[in-house]
Amino acid sequence: MTKIIVKIEGLDDFAAGVKRAPQETVKQLSLAVQKSLLNIQNQAIKEAPANKQVSLGARLKASFRSRMMTKLSGQVYSISPYSAAVHEGTRPHIIRVVNKRILANKRTGQFFGKIVNHPGTQPNPYFLRAIERASKKIEENFDKALENVLKML
Repeated sequence: MTKIIVKIEGLDDFAAGVKRAPQETVKQLSLAVQKSLLNIQNQAIKEAPANKQVSLGARLKASFRSRMMTKLSGQVYSISPYSAAVHEGTRPHIIRVVNKRILANKRTGQFFGKIVNHPGTQPNPYFLRAIERASKKIEENFDKALENVLKML
C-alpha cells in the first residue's frame, strides 16, 4: 500500500494560540485539515488517469475518499484495488487464466490464450501531483485558520 504523509511546518504562531485559546485553535486547525483533505481529494480526481475506452478509469476517479482520523489529522485514499498499481507502476508479470478458458479483451475482440506475458506499466504518481497542485490552497486554509486564531488573541 502506498502511503504519502503531508506535514505542515511553521505552525509556531499556533503554539501561542493553543495556550490562550486551545479549543478555538483546535477548531480552526481541524477546519483547515478538513478543507485541505477535500482539496487533495478533488485534485486527485483530476490527476488520476482515465482510459475513456475502459470503465476502469472512471472507477478509479470515483474511488477517492477522505476522512478525519483525529481532530488534527486525516487521510485521502482510494478504495480501488488497483490504485496502487497505477500509482506505483507494475513489473513485468505473467497473467494466467483463472476462471475462464482463454484470456480475451471483449471490447476489442482480441484473444490472447491461457497465459500472457504482461510487460508491466509505468508509474503514474497522481496522488503526488494532486498534493503538489493543491499545496497553494492548503497553505491558504492554514493561513485563514491562523488569522482566525490571532483575531481572538
